[in-house]
Amino acid sequence: MLKGRRVWVVIAVVAAVVIIAAGTRLMGGTEVGSQATTRVERGEFAVTTTTTGELAAVKSTPISSPPGWNNKVSFLVDEGTLVAPGDEVARFDTDQLEQRREERQASYEGALADLESQRVNNLKTLAGKRAVLARRELSLEKTRLQSEAMQFESESRQRQMALDLKQAELDLQEAKDDLSVQEEMAAVNISEKEVKVRKARLDLERTEDNLEKMVITAADSGMVVYKKIWTNSGQRKIRVGDQVWSGNTILELPDLSEFKVNSWVNEGDIHRLELDQKAVVTIDALQNRKLEGKVIRISPLARQEGEEEGKKLKVFDVDLLLTGDVQGALPGMTAQCRIIHEKFSEVLHVPLEAVFQEEDGPVVYRADGQVQPVELGAVGEDRVIIVSGVDEGDDLLLVRPEDLKDEGP
Repeated sequence: MLKGRRVWVVIAVVAAVVIIAAGTRLMGGTEVGSQATTRVERGEFAVTTTTTGELAAVKSTPISSPPGWNNKVSFLVDEGTLVAPGDEVARFDTDQLEQRREERQASYEGALADLESQRVNNLKTLAGKRAVLARRELSLEKTRLQSEAMQFESESRQRQMALDLKQAELDLQEAKDDLSVQEEMAAVNISEKEVKVRKARLDLERTEDNLEKMVITAADSGMVVYKKIWTNSGQRKIRVGDQVWSGNTILELPDLSEFKVNSWVNEGDIHRLELDQKAVVTIDALQNRKLEGKVIRISPLARQEGEEEGKKLKVFDVDLLLTGDVQGALPGMTAQCRIIHEKFSEVLHVPLEAVFQEEDGPVVYRADGQVQPVELGAVGEDRVIIVSGVDEGDDLLLVRPEDLKDEGP
C-alpha cells in the first residue's frame, strides 16, 4: 500500500514537471534536435535537497552593547579586522553620561557638605545641652547646701527649701533626658546624611563605570564580525550612528577553526530531513571548494522567508556542520548545500523531463517515437530512477513526438 502511494506521489511530481516544461515551450519554445533527447544512465543516484546558506563560526565570542536604554554608536572598528585582547572595537556617544556624571558629582559633593554641616550642628547643639546639664548639676548642689543650712530655720522656710531642692533635682533629670534625646537625634541625622552620601557616591561610581564601558575592547583575539540589529527599515548589520539597547550583541569574534552553515529548507522538503544526514557544501568565494557536512540542527518551528506579501514562504531553519579544510573560510560567505537523503548504487535514471504521465501511468518515448510504459523509483530534484521498462544507453525524447512535429519549421 505504501509503495502504491509512493508511486502516485512520483507520478504527480513528474506530471507537474511536464506541465511546467510544456508551459515553457508554449511561452517561448525550446530547441529540438540533439537537445530534445537524453540517454538512460546507470550509476549512483541520490535523493537530495539543495539549499543556500551563510557560513558562521561554530564558536564565537559575543560583544554586547553597554548599559543604557538607547546608546548611540560613535565608532566601530572595520569589519574583518584582526584584533588582540584589549584592542578597542567599538565606542559609544558619552554626552549624556558626561552630563549625568557632572550632576552626580555635584549631588555627591552636596551630600558630603550636608553631612559635614550636620556634624557641626550636632556639636553645637550637644555642647549647649551639656552646658545646661552642667548648670543644673551646679544648681542642685547649691540648693542642697542651702537646704543643709536651713535646719534651724522655721518650718515654713524648711518646707520651701525642700521644694526648691526637689525642683532642682527635676530640672537636672530633665536636662539629662534632653541631652540623651538630642544625642539620639544627632546620631539619626548623621546616619541619614551618611546614607545619602553613600547613595550619591554609588550613583557617581556607577556613572563613571558606565562611562568606561562606552569604550568596548576585545576580550579575545579574533576577527571582527558585525551582527545584525533591528531598525525601522528591518534587520541589517550595525553601523555608526545606530542606537541600540543595553545588552544587544553588536559584534562577535568568531573562532575560524570550525564552521557551520546557517540555511533553511522549504516546508515541503522538511519531512525528508534528519539529523546527521550527509551533505556536500560548495563555497562560492573559495573557487567553489567542496566540503563535506552533516545536518546538526533542524528547527522545530517554521518561519516566513521573504518580504513581499503573497510571496512569503514558510521555511525551517537548518544548520550543517562542515568537516575538512576550512582554511580561508570567513563568516558570511555564501554556501550551496546539497543534503543527501538517500543514495542508490548502480540504478537506471533519467531526467524528470523524459517521463510523461499518461492515462495508464508513467511512460517514456524512445527516440523513434515509440511509447514505453515504465515503473518509477525514487525521485530526485531533477532526475528519477527507472525500475523497469528501459535499458542503459536507451535514447529517450524529452518532449512528446507530437510536440516535436508541432515545433517543426
